[in-house]
Amino acid sequence: MDAYISKMVRAVEAANVPTKQSELLRRCGKDLLARPDLCTDLIQEVKTGPLSDGQMLVLSAALEEARMSDENAQRKGRAFLDDMRDVVAVLSTDLTSQAALSLSAAWTRAGLTPPPSLAHSVIPVNPDAFAGTDGIPDIPDEMFDGIFKGFNEIGEQSVSAMLALLDEMLPTLPPEARFAFIRKLAICSEPQCGEAVAALLLATDPSLRAGAQAGLVMRAEAGNLSQTLFSRITLIRSWLQDEGSLCGVDEIIRSALKSGTQTSEARLKPKIHRVVSSLIDGSGAQSISMAIQSGSRRALAVVLLKQSFGVKDAFVVPCASATEQKKMIGQILDEAGAVDTTADYAFSALSWGLADGQANGTMPAAGLLDVIETAGFGDLRPREADITDIVSEADPDGKVSALTARARGSLIMASECWPDLFDISDSWFEDSDASAAAIENATTQNVMNRKLWQHLEARRDFWAMIFARNAALLAAAKDPTAPEFVAVAQAMRDGRDLRKTPIMHFVHMASFEAWLHQNRPQMQSGGLEVTEERLPAETYAAVAPFGAQEEKALDKLLHSTQITLPWMEGFLSGLCTAPKFIKPSEWVVTIFNIVVEDLDSDDNLQKLLDLIVLAYNHRLSLLRDEASLDELFPSDPILFSIWADGYLTAWEAHKSHWPIKSLGKESKAMRAILEQAADFKTSTDQAPTLRKWLIACAEKQK
Repeated sequence: MDAYISKMVRAVEAANVPTKQSELLRRCGKDLLARPDLCTDLIQEVKTGPLSDGQMLVLSAALEEARMSDENAQRKGRAFLDDMRDVVAVLSTDLTSQAALSLSAAWTRAGLTPPPSLAHSVIPVNPDAFAGTDGIPDIPDEMFDGIFKGFNEIGEQSVSAMLALLDEMLPTLPPEARFAFIRKLAICSEPQCGEAVAALLLATDPSLRAGAQAGLVMRAEAGNLSQTLFSRITLIRSWLQDEGSLCGVDEIIRSALKSGTQTSEARLKPKIHRVVSSLIDGSGAQSISMAIQSGSRRALAVVLLKQSFGVKDAFVVPCASATEQKKMIGQILDEAGAVDTTADYAFSALSWGLADGQANGTMPAAGLLDVIETAGFGDLRPREADITDIVSEADPDGKVSALTARARGSLIMASECWPDLFDISDSWFEDSDASAAAIENATTQNVMNRKLWQHLEARRDFWAMIFARNAALLAAAKDPTAPEFVAVAQAMRDGRDLRKTPIMHFVHMASFEAWLHQNRPQMQSGGLEVTEERLPAETYAAVAPFGAQEEKALDKLLHSTQITLPWMEGFLSGLCTAPKFIKPSEWVVTIFNIVVEDLDSDDNLQKLLDLIVLAYNHRLSLLRDEASLDELFPSDPILFSIWADGYLTAWEAHKSHWPIKSLGKESKAMRAILEQAADFKTSTDQAPTLRKWLIACAEKQK
């Protein structure tokens, strides 16, 4: 296997902190998406046996990145998935059953349907092997028992766990075997078997749906269809639209009514202790988690919704204790930037998600049934909702609509602050092939801006719905910004000029920055590559040259952009002394936006960026070496004012890297001095203190 892949796998396996491992996997996934040849090498490892845990994680990360790319209308995602499917097809005839299962699991865990070629890896294609009476396929008892034994270790009779195992195992069986296995599983006496099979009435695979329908009819005819299972099946019927599926479910219901159903066990009404939800991101995705108790049993129910796709995933995780349950949901709250909300909101969001999926021809994840039963949402039904409906949920009394035009305008203008308030705003951008084409096909900066605005106009309803859904969530969470989201969603629905909506200016800018991040050149200056990591302290001392010649060249290029060298030195000093390290890919974008319209050629732009990279490393070297006052900032009052303005610009442009919690009294005092200096109210008596503070900040930067 390629040494680079091996290094990835070792790094992932060594990461013992979940957040660190998640970040590593995200980066690995992006790397492999850009290098399909490396992912091919990884898949071919199954020729020697099943993938290791680390290999599985890395492969799943790459496939998940490709899936998201495909869902976001990027051709590279679909091309990658097609290529990997073809790679598996070539290997499939020589795979062991365990190797095939490991590949199937990697695809499933990435939210994808495994390659069809895996269907012949465990049991060869031989329809006669499953021939039953009356021409109905059946699976031999010994074969069924051999496959079913893997389900005996599922803890606490979890239907979600059984469905997860089925998702990974079934794609490795030929269609005839899938039908026969599910048909036989349906008549097993264990309650969770019937419940899991009922969930497969929602499967996209016709052999699974047919097997579930046939098996549940047999279960009903035998009088083994409990009232709980009957209720689950009637609930599923309300979600179906396909005529063939409806007929199949109706046959199950008729058989159950004819033979009679068992009385359901008395169950305590579940108690939902806590509900948390992530805000809706730029792809329309949202995760809702519920801490639920029923008697002595505790569980965490999780649902993933996605705009235009409906209920993408759903599962229930049993919890051993109240402490474990609180810890799990607390971690979700911290890591996902989630907010506390209500069970009523979760119910509404699920009903909207069901209708959204129906409208776009996608069935909800089978695990949703387990979630519904655990949460006591037995009357959940699809509920169509447009932007107006969802906004009404957020503002039921119409208070925002009743405001004056001026007051509503103030709420809309307040959206300028959302990026500072909500971390999820980092995902509010367009990165589809269509948005990339709008940027890449433009001949000038002005044309590019216009084309990108035209693209966003075509996506008006999508973004209005994202803000409407966030409005409903924040209203349920009693967040004071909810009326602002209501006002923005209403204004966008009613045709307000997107350019007069501050948050859409942010989306416009973020979309360009996302494109620039993906397509930025690999800048190298003096042999030192700009990396995404902070380099060791001793590295900066070796960076050279940045002497009089380079300083003069930088000054000359900056002159045409109306920026002075002291301002740039102040800006770079701010980058070097922020409490949290600012990646070059972030601050280069800030520089690009400041200078791009004033440079007459791409060549000059590249030269300028190269020199600024050198100047950045030189500035950090000066701070590391505890340079003198004159080397760190100008002594002339006017030039120092310009330097201070540059420093504060770096601070404001990357405010998230100056967390309020990290600012002590001294940092706040230095900020006040810099603000006074930027207003040409310069005080030179604090210069030694400022020098000492800058050096300390550079040393502490994380």
